[in-house]
Amino acid sequence: MKLFVALLSVLLLASTAKSTVTIYESSKPGDFDFYLFVQQWIYSYCDSQTCIQNKEREAFTIHGLWPENSDGSYPSFCSGPSFNVNDITDLEDQLNFDWPSLTGPNTDFWTHEFSKHGTCSITGPITDIHDYFATGIKLYTEFNITAALEAENIYPSGSNTYKPADITNAISTHFGGKPGIQCSSGQLSTVAVCIDKNSLSVMDCPELQGWSCSGSVKFPSTA
Repeated sequence: MKLFVALLSVLLLASTAKSTVTIYESSKPGDFDFYLFVQQWIYSYCDSQTCIQNKEREAFTIHGLWPENSDGSYPSFCSGPSFNVNDITDLEDQLNFDWPSLTGPNTDFWTHEFSKHGTCSITGPITDIHDYFATGIKLYTEFNITAALEAENIYPSGSNTYKPADITNAISTHFGGKPGIQCSSGQLSTVAVCIDKNSLSVMDCPELQGWSCSGSVKFPSTA
């Protein structure tokens, strides 16, 4: 009965006009097209949230590694192991810095990210909880968004604004794949690099539902 309800929910969501389709608990790990590797600019995020002060710094940090489908749907809360911080003790120091919760305990954030997204990511080169978080750290090192923007003279500023195309082109030029970018209140808030699920190499992002910026974009140097 639970499976029937879940599948019915998918069908109903799929029929709504241009809405993002979410595949719920009936999803199987590995049943998706590619990953979104998502980083958030701290100062844009903390402009609209009450952040923990000692976690604020001028940096992109990891939001998550999210399975995604080309049609805009995505799996979530798949069957599989539950998050256990003991599985990632050797990564914890780096995760605290590179993949922090800006508003609460880091372990709560990691639990949410693995439960919703990581459970669906156990496929190909990612075989367990440790692989999932280690892959996030590896991709974070490989895809340094700040460095890519600085290479094209795009710097955090309290006054300068940039065109969305210039931001997208800077990242694409640096990494070789078209990214997705998101803005909030006219500020660059989130960048997604699309990752092949088998090779974990960069690829061009398709059109991503809800990912867009328009007009003059700020890249704030303070929250």
